[in-house]
Amino acid sequence: MNTQPFIVSASPWAELRAALHAHRWLLLIVVLHALAAAVLYATYPDDNSPLLLLEGFLSSLLIGPLFALCTYALYVMVYRRPRELVRYLRQHVAAYLTRQRVLQALPALLLLPVFTSSFTIAKAAVPQLHPYDWDRRLAAADQLLHGGVQPWVWLQLLAGYPLVTAILNLAYHLWFFIMFATMYWLILSTERGQLRMQFLLSFVLTWILLGNVMAVLLSSAGPCFYHLVAAGPDPYGPLMQYLHRADRHIPVLALHVQDMLWQGYRQRVGVSGLTISAMPSMHVASSVLLALLGWRLRPAAGVAFTVFAVLILAGSIHLGWHYAVDGYAGAAGAILIWKLVGWLQQRAGATDTGAIPAPAGSAP
Repeated sequence: MNTQPFIVSASPWAELRAALHAHRWLLLIVVLHALAAAVLYATYPDDNSPLLLLEGFLSSLLIGPLFALCTYALYVMVYRRPRELVRYLRQHVAAYLTRQRVLQALPALLLLPVFTSSFTIAKAAVPQLHPYDWDRRLAAADQLLHGGVQPWVWLQLLAGYPLVTAILNLAYHLWFFIMFATMYWLILSTERGQLRMQFLLSFVLTWILLGNVMAVLLSSAGPCFYHLVAAGPDPYGPLMQYLHRADRHIPVLALHVQDMLWQGYRQRVGVSGLTISAMPSMHVASSVLLALLGWRLRPAAGVAFTVFAVLILAGSIHLGWHYAVDGYAGAAGAILIWKLVGWLQQRAGATDTGAIPAPAGSAP
């Protein structure tokens, strides 16, 4: 996993070759994962057009940079407050996105949409490869670990109010924006070479090893679907009844997304769309990766992302998405993978991949 610094060269082709070399491990992992997804897609075909996959790729290609730009614009409006916002953004973003920076980030910018598309296929194959049969065991583990009481019951003492539910619901759905805004900001932060590569490799390996492999081995649907996949009494019935009551006061978007996912699962046969998978919680795993990144950047970022990860864990339980052990497994797995990638980088003598001098005063 040895990674060499980018070559500073007047030739764009030399810079691009150096960028490809620096991203070679990320490229290898993403290509192998995409090939596995292609096999799954051929094995479990459906009636949806392959153009949907292309549409998903193009959406992923655009949405990440757009999220990063929106985040920077919010930062400028709150902290810089220029008189002419659009002019300020145009000047500073243009100064930041030099040819050298864009070329050095280009492999990651193209690989991440490929990865999100292949991950979607692999995740959708979970119930095809292993029908949901772990929900009862995960529910029992939750009860055993939490004093003989389901953890959502303990959490209800603090979160069992419509306003608190709405806050957790908002945080849970902001995850997508925060995750991808941070991801694409880091992709373009080529000065932070070793940290950048540690995060990118940890990110893809976490989603593959936890979100694909572990999800298949411990195939489960989650508390909100417990009554639909597990026989016997439903220990989450009272929680879902509360959420529906809270939805009458302040809309709980999670309920509508859960309904959409279940209907999609029941109607779809192949693997070209989203599906249900509870163990482990990838919301929690990826939020923990953000916290690990934040502590490496600065203490304030570490505190903020840690608080966010705790909110995501609480929301995953309170909104019926996950068993508590899903979150514990996701957090532990993310930490182990982060540590392993960092250890491999040190063993390989990794240096600051992609380090380039930032244009003076141009860093967003």
